[in-house]
Amino acid sequence: MTRISPSRAPFYSFFPFFFPRSSGLPVVQAPLSVQKLALCAHRSLSRKLLRQLAISMLHQGKLTVDGIKISLDDASSDVCFVSHAHSDHTEAFGKKRSIIASDETFIIMGKQPQSHPVSSSISLHPAGHMLGARQLSAETDGGKFVYTGDFALHDSYTSKAAEILACDTLMIDSTYCLPSMRLPHREKVLSNMRAFVKENERGIIVFGAYTRGKAQELVKFLNTECGIAPVVNAPASRICEAYEKCGMKLDYVPAGTPASEEAMRHSFTAIMPSNMVNFQFGANLSEAFGREVKTSVATGWAAVSRFPVDAPFALSDHADFRDTMRYIHGCGAKKVICANSGAVVAAAYLRSIGINASAKGKASEPEQTTLAKCEC
Repeated sequence: MTRISPSRAPFYSFFPFFFPRSSGLPVVQAPLSVQKLALCAHRSLSRKLLRQLAISMLHQGKLTVDGIKISLDDASSDVCFVSHAHSDHTEAFGKKRSIIASDETFIIMGKQPQSHPVSSSISLHPAGHMLGARQLSAETDGGKFVYTGDFALHDSYTSKAAEILACDTLMIDSTYCLPSMRLPHREKVLSNMRAFVKENERGIIVFGAYTRGKAQELVKFLNTECGIAPVVNAPASRICEAYEKCGMKLDYVPAGTPASEEAMRHSFTAIMPSNMVNFQFGANLSEAFGREVKTSVATGWAAVSRFPVDAPFALSDHADFRDTMRYIHGCGAKKVICANSGAVVAAAYLRSIGINASAKGKASEPEQTTLAKCEC
């Protein structure tokens, strides 16, 4: 064996795991202390490579736990996490996939609940947003990972607020992640909605809302705050039935039934798909029933967009800019990945205020290294 004194040994002699015997380089018997340093460096480098690999996979929207690849709100892997039952997140239900989701999400999707096909390394936590919405937390080679899915940090009539989960890497919904996306306070919006219903209770009121989630939130609002059982169109009625299977009591009148025909002989309140409700729809309805009709929509986008209705209400089931920043700063993440709507623009904004952020699918974006405080 060729021996070289430590003081004269080339740099590669301290890292024999890089240079096997077949490389032709001299084999060096380094002092024990140096061997320990080399072993520590190897382990540290291995951990770093594993972290980098894990984060690279996360940028592609895939999580790896115990050797199993899990896609996040899409169907690109055999095992898929579905955060909630809105149609832009439920592709996996239309394909032959093993699905990780809450029991409520399975029921809303008309499926029998399945047990999670992975180990205890993964846990699900309330996300707010809608009944059954969940965050996913996982222990990975890259540390603690959390994916929020669509989330809200406030209680609603049908779901509990999301908890801020501590993590090393955070993948967060970025729908309202810009300073311009500050929503009005929820209690003020609800107060205005109560006043609107009271003022127009002698006529016909039509709310526009998404069929899954928001329609049921409006039903519960009208039940609780106004003492009204609204007429609800058939698709939303089916989702209301699923909510009731999950233990959520809702009082509503399905459209197209004798009960709805009787209800519509008098003043009534109805919930329809938001893309149908506008001034023209209200005018047609007024002509058909011979009563004044007031139209409305309930969506967070009413805070930043115009809608052709009498009363748009910015009632959101998402976290706005302030709550998104609360989560980012509160979770302690060293890395933030923006997902879903507006991810690229949101990540660019976060980097501009000193947050180490990138967009899902854009792993090569420049990064910042510290979390900055901002006025939220």
